[in-house]
Amino acid sequence: MIEAVFGLVGVVVGSAITITKDAWSSWRDRRRRAAYAAIRVVCILEEYADKCVGVVQDDGTAYGRPAGRTDQGEEFLEPQVAQPAAPEYPDDLDWRSLDASLMQRALSFPNVARSTDRFIAIEADFSAPPSYDGLFEARRVGYGRLGLEALEISAALRKLYKIDAIGRNAFSSDWDPDGYLRDTLAKFEKEKAEARSSSEALL
Repeated sequence: MIEAVFGLVGVVVGSAITITKDAWSSWRDRRRRAAYAAIRVVCILEEYADKCVGVVQDDGTAYGRPAGRTDQGEEFLEPQVAQPAAPEYPDDLDWRSLDASLMQRALSFPNVARSTDRFIAIEADFSAPPSYDGLFEARRVGYGRLGLEALEISAALRKLYKIDAIGRNAFSSDWDPDGYLRDTLAKFEKEKAEARSSSEALL
């Protein structure tokens, strides 16, 4: 009887070890696939964020002068940095291995980018030379927010899947694109609020 009990215990323990080993192996494999997928998404989003910074920095001038000039010699502001296309992800990316909330943010992000481009196109139609204020405001604010969102998703993926930021600021350790975009948007909002207050004071 005792031998039968020991035999049964041995079977149970052996089964438990096998199940635990399989579960651990499955979890480790999923984690590895998730980290690989996250790295690919991070690279795409950070490249896009860098392009967003370029758009935000574009004030329509070249060498300190308005970049555009009519045949009559009249100067006007003209975008010098092309708006980047919405980010595209590889078809073979294993989305199901990623955290659900971050997957949703990353997958919906291209739609947000396309919506921003449509808004900018509308503003361009209603902006007038020589300053094209509406166009440049829409570009700088729109791409400032897009750049921040891309960097926030990237940072969350890096943190969750323990991805080092090696090479992120390869040329300057002082360069902080996240901080630059936040400061630029905050400055713009402050100037806009001050302009609104001045207009109201004149009424």
